[in-house]
Parts: sequence; C-alpha cells; structure tokens
Amino acid sequence: MKRFVRNFLPILLLIVFTCWRTEAQQVRDTLATFRLEPKALKEDFQFLRRILTETHPGLYRYSSNEMMDKRLDSLSSLLNKPMMFYDYYLMLSWLIADIRCAHTHLMPLKNFEAYYVRGIKTFPLILFYTEGKYFVTLNGTTDTVIKPGFELLTINGRQIREIRSQLLNHLWADGYNETSKTKATTNAFFPLFYYLLVERPGSFEITFKDLNGEEGRIRVQAQTYAETEKFYQKNPVNREILAKYKSQNKLDRKNGWRMKVQKEENVAILRINGFGGGKNEEEARMKMQKFLDGCMKQLRQEKIQNLIIDLRFNGGGWDIQGVELFTYIMKSPARCYRRLHSVTDSSEFLRFSDLSPADRKNVKKELKREPDNTFSVREEFSPQLKMQSPKANGFKGRVYVLSNGGSGSTTSEFIAYSKSHGAITLIGEETGGAYEGGNGGSFLNFVLPHSKISIGTPLLYYDNEVTPPNQPGRGTMPDFSVPYNIEDVLKGFDTQLNFALKLIQKEGLNK
Repeated sequence: MKRFVRNFLPILLLIVFTCWRTEAQQVRDTLATFRLEPKALKEDFQFLRRILTETHPGLYRYSSNEMMDKRLDSLSSLLNKPMMFYDYYLMLSWLIADIRCAHTHLMPLKNFEAYYVRGIKTFPLILFYTEGKYFVTLNGTTDTVIKPGFELLTINGRQIREIRSQLLNHLWADGYNETSKTKATTNAFFPLFYYLLVERPGSFEITFKDLNGEEGRIRVQAQTYAETEKFYQKNPVNREILAKYKSQNKLDRKNGWRMKVQKEENVAILRINGFGGGKNEEEARMKMQKFLDGCMKQLRQEKIQNLIIDLRFNGGGWDIQGVELFTYIMKSPARCYRRLHSVTDSSEFLRFSDLSPADRKNVKKELKREPDNTFSVREEFSPQLKMQSPKANGFKGRVYVLSNGGSGSTTSEFIAYSKSHGAITLIGEETGGAYEGGNGGSFLNFVLPHSKISIGTPLLYYDNEVTPPNQPGRGTMPDFSVPYNIEDVLKGFDTQLNFALKLIQKEGLNK
C-alpha cells in the first residue's frame, strides 16, 4: 500500500495562482442557486455515511461509536425538505470537522482551484492572524486607504472574533488542534473559507484600526481571487512588504530543500518545505538520503555543531522521508510508528482510492486481521514501521526544529517522534497534526452523486511511537513557544529563526 501522506491545506497554499483577465460581470456562481431536493440530499448523505462507517479508520478516534452515530442520525433527520447547496455544504462541513481528522476534507466541487481563482467573487484583503487579532498584510483592491498592518475589526457588522469562531467550527484538523485551523483562516485561505462557510455578499463593509490606533470604515467590492492577486501586486501600499518576501518565496519555490551554513555562528539552517519527490517509496527515501549525505559532508567539513531544521509550512509528503531524516539526527535505535491499521481490507469503495490496481490486489497480503477485526499493516511491507538505526554519518551536534501550524501530516509525525526520543529542541508553534498520530496513508477521493461535493478521506490510522501525550489530540508542543507578531511580519523579520540563533549563542556561552 502507498505511504504518501499530504495535508490538504498546504497544497492549496503552494498553488501558484495565475492571474486570468476576468471581467467581474462574467463571474457567476451557479452553485449559489442550486437547490437540492430531499431525495437527493438523503442519497448523498447515505452514500457519504456508508463510506465513513465502512472505511474511515479514525471515525471513532475522538468520539465513541454511539456519539458519532447519534450525530449522523441527527443530521440525517434534517434532510426532509429542500436545501440550498451552500447550506448543505455547511452542514457537511460541520460533520467533517467533527471527525477531527486533518486528512478528511471537502470542497464544493472537484476542480476547486479554477472555481476559487476565477469562478467566485470573494473578500479582497489578505489577512494574517496573530496575537488574537486579524491584520491586513496585502490590500488586494485598487484603493489605497487600507494598508498592511491595519487591524480588521468587523466585516458586514459582525465582529471578527465571531467570524473566526464560525470558521474554526467548520474546518478540519487533527483532534483539538487549532494552529492548523488558524493557518487555514489566514493568507489566501481566508477569502475562500469566508465565502464557503460564512457568507457570499457582493460587497463588504469593514471597520478597521489603522497604524495609529484610529478606527475607520470602508466598503470594498467582492472580486475574483485572480483580480485580488493582480491588484495587490500593483497597489503601491503593498510594495514594501512584497519586496521583503519576494526572494524568500522564490527560493522556496525553486529550491525547497537547501542548507545554509553560517560558520561564524557555528550553525547551519536546513530548509525542507515538503517531503516530496520520487515515483515510489524507495525512490523517495533515496532522494532524501542523497540530499542529507551531501549536507552531512558539508557539516563535517565546516565543523558545524548546531543544526536548525526549518519545517514551517511543510504540509507533509512521503512518511519514509521523515523517517530517513530522523535517522540522521537520532541518538539511538528507535521506532517511529507503533502501528498502522485499517478497518477494512476489501471494501467496494477502494475503487475510489489512490491505490493502483496492483496495490489493491496486494491489500489482503499486506494487512493482517487483529482480534478486534481491524487490520494492521505488516511490518515487512512498511519500512517506516521497522526499527530505525542512527546513520554512521549522522549529525552529532545539537538539533533545533522550527514548527508552526502549517507543519502537518508527515512533518508533524517526524517532529512528534523526534521530540519524544529526545533528538530535537522544538521552537515556534504547536505543530499542525496530533502528537500521538493521525490518519493518512492512502486516500479515497470521491464526489457525492447529486451535489457533486468533492470529499477526501484516509484509509490508515497512525499510532506514533511516542511517550503518552500530556494533552491528547493536540499537536507537539514547542520547548520554546515563539509566536509571530505583526511588527516582525511587516518588517520581514523572522522571529522564530532569530530566537533559535540567539538560543544557540546563549547555550554556546553557557557550555
């Protein structure tokens, strides 16, 4: 079975949106007037319910069978009258969020990228959430009143904290984690999820607080994201902040795996923005091994004793690449995963999976039935389940990892078992995945027959090999919590990286 795990939201973040020249009057969201009759609603819901109960490994991870079945029954009882599409979508979003699985998600339709970029008119400001507030980072209109750093107070008469609460209640994440949900309500995500989960107006009356603390009010028009991107590139109020991040963003797109040595500080900064590449698991592992062997050689030659691994906004990828990275920093032999299991080995719904026909034929061979009628992945078919040993050329110095709510899936797992085994010092924010494990592996991707809502669900339940969590259902907590602040964001100052560098300097002096 495949072991390629990705977190859905960072995929959206990494899309390089192209500006289509789209006239506003040509944009019409036909879903807004789409009404579903009770028969269609019920058939869609029953189809989804069957897939969830028959294949989802974590459906009852945070809720008992009885509690989840009651929720499903309660929602089913509401489908006795016609419902508009977005009302139905909102209802299903609440259900998906209640499963508490970062790899269970839904979108209004299959080709959501084009739908978002040029198919709907959305909120035209790009926001960043920190210190309990939303701040404008990019003004995507032609108006120059709103500037980066302005605090957003209300939208169409609703307090921003109320809007945030509604968004968080309908967004998916592992367990009780909020940092990943927070990342899903900032940057390019906010306009999309505001549209899907709050309202779809033609304009927005917003109140704000400017850089001097003075309150103001302005009305802005809804527009496509393609227009928002075009306007924020041209609006002079954004010139300074765009210039500060242009080179960094370009570097991450072109060279997502890289290492920079700062010899005077006796430190190297290793950036890995995703665990990807390779046609299969072994090819992916070898790609990571080749890259790290080169890094280790340079670290030895430069006699570097401190390594910072930057995994912020790394949404995941191949599990085996996270495991391979661990073998270069681990102190003694250890396991990364305790168990991977499925609730089925033969569901008819496997036809919707990303498993190849050959993989599907091998499912029964790769899984063994347990006394509780679940199915564990056999160790001989899963390299990441095996005992791992330190690499002979591995790094012997101190390792610091930078994380945030965008550090999900494979990345979150790597951080969890690395910290549990004492291999790293963690700096930044709580990771975006559950410390004790999530769900992933291979996935089902399907559309509901009548509404055509697109849904993705995982097939494997992951148990990380870690010490018991202090807060079940939360991400891995940092040793040093270093939140962002808006002043640093506007200046392009990397608060977390600079904290790590100062910590290394301090610890070096205290040796």
